[in-house]
Amino acid sequence: MRTRSSFFAVIAVVLMGIALLGIAHPWLARAAEAQPAANNTVSVVVQFSDTDRLIRKVEFSSATISGLDALLNSGLDVVTKDMRGLGIAVCSIEGVGCPANDCFAFPKYWSYEYWDGSQWQGHNSGAATTDRSNGDIDGWRWGVQGGTPIVPYPQLERAWNALQWLKSQQNSDGGYGTPISAASSSVESALAFGANHEKAEDLKQGLSAPSLKDYLIANAGSNITNASTAGKTAVGTAKSGIPFQSGWNKPSHYYSQGIYQQGAGFQSWAILGALALGEQVPEQAIQYLMSLSSSDGGWEWSPGWGKDTNATAMAIQALIAAGKHPLTPEIQAGLTYLRSTQKDDGGFPYAENFGSDANSTAYVLQAIYAAGQDPRSALWTKNGKTAFDFLATVQLADGSFKWQSSETSGNLLATQQVIPALLGVPSALLTPEYIIYRNFLPLIYK
Repeated sequence: MRTRSSFFAVIAVVLMGIALLGIAHPWLARAAEAQPAANNTVSVVVQFSDTDRLIRKVEFSSATISGLDALLNSGLDVVTKDMRGLGIAVCSIEGVGCPANDCFAFPKYWSYEYWDGSQWQGHNSGAATTDRSNGDIDGWRWGVQGGTPIVPYPQLERAWNALQWLKSQQNSDGGYGTPISAASSSVESALAFGANHEKAEDLKQGLSAPSLKDYLIANAGSNITNASTAGKTAVGTAKSGIPFQSGWNKPSHYYSQGIYQQGAGFQSWAILGALALGEQVPEQAIQYLMSLSSSDGGWEWSPGWGKDTNATAMAIQALIAAGKHPLTPEIQAGLTYLRSTQKDDGGFPYAENFGSDANSTAYVLQAIYAAGQDPRSALWTKNGKTAFDFLATVQLADGSFKWQSSETSGNLLATQQVIPALLGVPSALLTPEYIIYRNFLPLIYK
């Protein structure tokens, strides 16, 4: 039960403009009415945690829209509370936050921010009394005051454009890719859309057309042939809101004495899939994956293939998701290996002797985020360039991504895999406990 003093402390924070009450100050002038433009748009970014965020574009036909209405019209599940003359408080978004009957959970709260063209800033008034115009960018961040900032908006805009292109590539049956690759490609699309909190059931070419969910339920089982594909399917369906079907093999189906001895890439997806299904990962599986780390920190996808960035990035994510601290020696060695492969263009190759490519760069970015490091820090900058600088050079005007700079057209798989990385979302479904202990990592990661 909150005390009277704590209540007044909350009100003080509100009046400073830190909390999210839309207070109707009589001295706050509303924007003058103007002839509305068709399809005005406000971007709405929501950051739930260091490894979970989304972007929406809200259209409106009036001259302006309040920040609160932009959020409410975003299609997200938003819980608010009328504070009896003080305004409307935002309690939770997509289930993250507080219930309406207990709308404050200090020190955490939903902060209301905007992108000023170079960084995120706090609004000077509450969302209900803040007018937003065409092209404005709003951000909502769950966390403590002074917590991890929302990731820079330009990378989220790139993700949004890629998502719109990906939607245009959907087949008439709800799936993605060519007939021979459709099951696998559709799982990749589920991972991409799920990273942005988009449900597979909503992804369709028309009201009566089959959805991505329809396609996956009917066909994803055919893509499950080993522990890796079982794991990736489990993560993709979990992220996009699809129940794992009873007839599908789980990763554990392929285990022998608690492990799947086919290399780090296979084992990593098996671990991530088991976690997505809420299963206990056998300790043997974790130890086996750790044992595959090479002397210089890299992992290889399958025995004899040679170490590569993709397997290394996936192993790092799987170990962290399974409960290994990012400071674990094998994880630190893996990160060191990844840094050693970064190219002068800021991107990452499949292996040392290759050029940068979008897929590998995306996997590495996901590992960096999972480890709690900043991919824009000096630690991950080469020749003055970061991974995002490279990705900017391989995105086309239509939103798609080329595999490598030398390509001339967009690549479906590259675009699918870049989207979660731009959103700053790792492959794993990271637990709240993980987020809590990662916040105590040394400042060297910031």
